[in-house]
Amino acid sequence: MNEVSLQLLRPIHGGYCLAHRDGQTYMVRFGLPGEQVKAVPVAKKGKVIFAEVSEVLQASEQRQVPVWSLGGSGGVGGADLCHVKLPYQRIWKAQVLADCLWRLGGEKVFAQALDACGGELSCLGVSSGRAGASDAGDKRGGGAVETATSVAGGEDADNASSEDGLAYRLRADFEVSPAGRLAMTKFRGEELVEIASFPLADPMISYSSLFSDPDRWSEVFKPGGRIRAWASANGLRVWNGRALFDESAQPVAERNVRLSVPGFGDYLVAPSGFWQAHRQAARILCERVMAAATSDFGLGSGVSTAQGEGLGNPFSGEGDGSAEASERSEADATSDFLPPFGNRKWEEILELYSGAGLFSRPLAKILDRGGRLTTLEGSKPAVKMARKNLSGVPGRLQIRAGRVDARALADYGGKMKTPPLVVMDPPRSGAGQKVMAALARLQPERIIYVACDPAALARDLKVAVSHGYQIASLQAYDLFPHTHHFECVALLSRV
Repeated sequence: MNEVSLQLLRPIHGGYCLAHRDGQTYMVRFGLPGEQVKAVPVAKKGKVIFAEVSEVLQASEQRQVPVWSLGGSGGVGGADLCHVKLPYQRIWKAQVLADCLWRLGGEKVFAQALDACGGELSCLGVSSGRAGASDAGDKRGGGAVETATSVAGGEDADNASSEDGLAYRLRADFEVSPAGRLAMTKFRGEELVEIASFPLADPMISYSSLFSDPDRWSEVFKPGGRIRAWASANGLRVWNGRALFDESAQPVAERNVRLSVPGFGDYLVAPSGFWQAHRQAARILCERVMAAATSDFGLGSGVSTAQGEGLGNPFSGEGDGSAEASERSEADATSDFLPPFGNRKWEEILELYSGAGLFSRPLAKILDRGGRLTTLEGSKPAVKMARKNLSGVPGRLQIRAGRVDARALADYGGKMKTPPLVVMDPPRSGAGQKVMAALARLQPERIIYVACDPAALARDLKVAVSHGYQIASLQAYDLFPHTHHFECVALLSRV
């Protein structure tokens, strides 16, 4: 397919801008709304042609020199908005959220979402939290959330923090090139591109010997293999699929990675397991979930995020001398306390897609006396980590491995004694119509939905609203700067 000239329109989900030419629809990467560009088609799916900008004929004022050249057009695709000024990235994401809610959720979902947000959908910027970074969030309570940018316009862009949106990733995945060097795969291809830097990664990763002294890793890096780097609470940890290594490329005895969440303690995660990438993400999401669970108000109710006297710290545990017991002790023994939230307690809490137990531990602390927390997660390794992370937590805890589906929800419904609080953090594909419908049949009093994909969120909200639920609050967070990804937390209440 030949290069074409296009006038780019609004942003749409996936990091694309929409364009039309000669009755044909285009989805174009590495452009900006309003730009006139030349683009090279790279794929066609149905009636839509996917293309990448090859030349900018008329640039937007929101365009910048890419913060990472390899993330741009023709590169590895790891930073597909790196050509967009950071404040406008948040406006872009708020517009994408609005578009998904309208097109996929429908008019009723969109109207409820707007009403819950006071008439404007926004995406909040989040400080990287790294030492020396400008942090406007310090003045906003909690030191993490920077600035809101709304669908209504870009008036907040000039007031955004001077944060650059870099150095935030606690984990990073790489391929190994035939020469034994770190590499990434080109977007929509299999070609490996060696990389000498990855500016989105935590400095513990980006300034490590992985990049400064790659020869040190010759025995660890196997051509054709994959590695994952972690900026852990114990320092750099590198997983090559078989063992963990430290900054000196020496193997360590640890079998899992330890990560600290301020206010919520330390967690153990399998080296190949899932954990939120942004340094601040776990804390922010925990705070928002707990605020929604314990307060009679929405997520924007001004709940303090300061550490201090909160719900206390129930964690204790005695080791039995084994390496595994030592890891449990590391995860449980923490001096951090939860920030203060509301006073609401629950007799029944159901957590779906519960992972390694990030939300499970604080949720267990808001159970009524005799209350029950039931978790359900499809990944057995994640459930194993959850059991370690919940070791010593008092209360009735049922940590289950199994598929989240209509049958599992029906089974739970037959045993519950009162309408539960439901907390769910589904994968990028969302929960789906069958699960959402089965969940609605349980008639939970509240549903707190943590979403990493706005399209899946919109579809699932449509099902919930059709079954009598109201969107009480909805907030997006830019936890993936310089990429098209972001997270949302929605609170649904039964009408």
